Amino acid sequence: MTRYEARRKAASGVYYWWGVVHLKRKAWFFGGAALGLAIPIAIRVYERVLMLGEVRPIVRWLFWPTSLFLDFGPWTALRWEVLFFWLLILGNALLYGLLAALLRRASISVAVLLLVASWIVLPPSDTTLRKRFGKHRAELEQLVQMANHDAQFTLIGPGVIKTVEGKEYGVREAQSMMSASRWAEYQRLFKAVGMNEGLNRNEKTGDVFVAAHSLGKTEAVATYFGYLYCADGNERRYSFPPCMERSDSADKRRYRWRKVDSAWYIYEVRVHGTDD
Repeated sequence: MTRYEARRKAASGVYYWWGVVHLKRKAWFFGGAALGLAIPIAIRVYERVLMLGEVRPIVRWLFWPTSLFLDFGPWTALRWEVLFFWLLILGNALLYGLLAALLRRASISVAVLLLVASWIVLPPSDTTLRKRFGKHRAELEQLVQMANHDAQFTLIGPGVIKTVEGKEYGVREAQSMMSASRWAEYQRLFKAVGMNEGLNRNEKTGDVFVAAHSLGKTEAVATYFGYLYCADGNERRYSFPPCMERSDSADKRRYRWRKVDSAWYIYEVRVHGTDD
């Protein structure tokens, strides 16, 4: 083999391997784009066609990041809402494709991290909350009794209280408005039932929501969950949705609940974006 033939062969080898790499990059792009297209469609089929409930916002945002525009803007009121919706789906496909082409094998690790992140930020399952309810029902009922006795407060939390007049007080002021032993008992019970948000009480109906929150207290994406007690009485016009509707279960855009006993519900409030 002459030197010229050797150089030509080496050059052709370089071109060949560059072509393989280029094709692989294209394959990653189209594979990622297909996944980015399939996820929003699957979410909509789950919610609107199969009617299995609402995908929690934080999970939707993690796997369909362009859907943030649906929740944080006036887009749903636009005349071209359907067109804008499909543009968001295509945008998600493009985003996935670009990330897959750029990261290639590392994009698999990113997908795994997204799955782990969604598992971390999700509230406990209904099964877990039911078991916790059975184990700590006495403490929950004690919290309701105490809240009804302290009816001058609509919110009692680990670090704040709120009166029926709408005034809020921090820890020091709160301890001046109730005995230290009673304040300590509230904190003990919150910790025992695993509800780090405290309780909210409807001053007119006596309904009490003992709550916790996920993802810190970032108001735009927080999810509040816990146990809702609906007091006996007539139908309500203004209270927590389960207490007004009295249905055994529901899964809506902002609320979700499951009845666990005659007066108790597993209740979830999703704080995100703008109303429907």
